[in-house]
Amino acid sequence: MNNIKGHVAELLEIISEGLWEKEHIISLGLLSCIAGESIFLLGPLGTAKSMVARRLKEVFKNKKSFEYLMSRFSTLYQIHSFLWHTMR
Repeated sequence: MNNIKGHVAELLEIISEGLWEKEHIISLGLLSCIAGESIFLLGPLGTAKSMVARRLKEVFKNKKSFEYLMSRFSTLYQIHSFLWHTMR
């Protein structure tokens, strides 16, 4: 158990290098990745959402992710449609 805890702590340190005040989102993002769940990052411009997502992806061997730039006019249909077509 201590080995896993140490490995996770090391991963969190690697991912969060150079990022400030992002410990919670990085921790939850890593947890969702380990659990095999999706994560949806929503927030104002310039808050390192893309950087956090890319860094989370880089710690795994079989990297698979997608990015979709949304605006205030984006709809849920656009996201589901994009996912449906790319995951087939």
